[in-house]
Amino acid sequence: MNRFRLTRLCIGLCFSVFCISALAQDDAPQTSPSEDVLAMFDYDDTAPLDIQQVSTEMRGDVTVQDITFAVPDGDPIPAYLVLPPNADSAEANAFAGILYLHWYEPESPTSNRGQFLDEAVMLANEGVVSLLPATNWEESAWFNEARTNDTDFDDSVRQVIQLRRALDVLLAQNGVDPDRIAVVGHDFGGMYGATLAMVDDRPDALVIIAATPRYVDWFFFTAQDLSEEQRQALRDQFAPIDPITAIPYAEGKPILFQFGGNDPYVSTEAAEEFYAAGLPPKLNQAYPDLGHAMDSAFVQADRLRFLRRYLTLNDD
Repeated sequence: MNRFRLTRLCIGLCFSVFCISALAQDDAPQTSPSEDVLAMFDYDDTAPLDIQQVSTEMRGDVTVQDITFAVPDGDPIPAYLVLPPNADSAEANAFAGILYLHWYEPESPTSNRGQFLDEAVMLANEGVVSLLPATNWEESAWFNEARTNDTDFDDSVRQVIQLRRALDVLLAQNGVDPDRIAVVGHDFGGMYGATLAMVDDRPDALVIIAATPRYVDWFFFTAQDLSEEQRQALRDQFAPIDPITAIPYAEGKPILFQFGGNDPYVSTEAAEEFYAAGLPPKLNQAYPDLGHAMDSAFVQADRLRFLRRYLTLNDD
């Protein structure tokens, strides 16, 4: 199935499962990005969050709130906020927090903020508060109709700022421990999650699922009419914020990469390059028979094991 109605060839991945890299990096990054890069993602973090509750659903003892929250220069963002039992009366630092960023596959019913909702409910029973926001790619027509190569960069910067705002919302919840925050992202969600971690130090662990190392890897699917000079200009524009540029800045933070061996959108070379750019501690989990959806119970089980370990959850 081709979500962009274009064909891309790739060969299967066959990485070692739970392989922890000990390779030294030739060019260690600065401890933080340049001031110019950070300035692009600056925003007023003192502005009111204006969290509005649209509806509430109980799943056992877990509360699922459908909310909206305010962002700079944009309409309020819809999100699911998933709260553990007795969240209102929780003590400080009682809960870990996870920001879940969904994938883009317009033909899939999970291509929206609800993708990880069942997982978030499961982890709420183990003491996790989760936020699952809508993104630029929430609408099925987004890739082919709602975006252009002329607007991709500005939209990407704006999206990361909105994700920073989402972290504000997550950390504003009662009982959330600011030192136990993870970002889990699939596809575009993984890419923007990596850039988020470069410009915002609050995530303590990352899960990157079936993501490619450069934004133009996918944005060029709609760039057939661009000259090579125009393409290079876009490559240069995105380079400072690309996931592969961003991921080394997560130094010291555990990173889980999950890739499928039958993924038509992430080639073996791209996956290897992205993984190699990250610094230890990092884990690489590969599933040779899986495609881009990565919806196997094995994938979730491995992800939950990682999150339980690095968020110090009760795994009884």
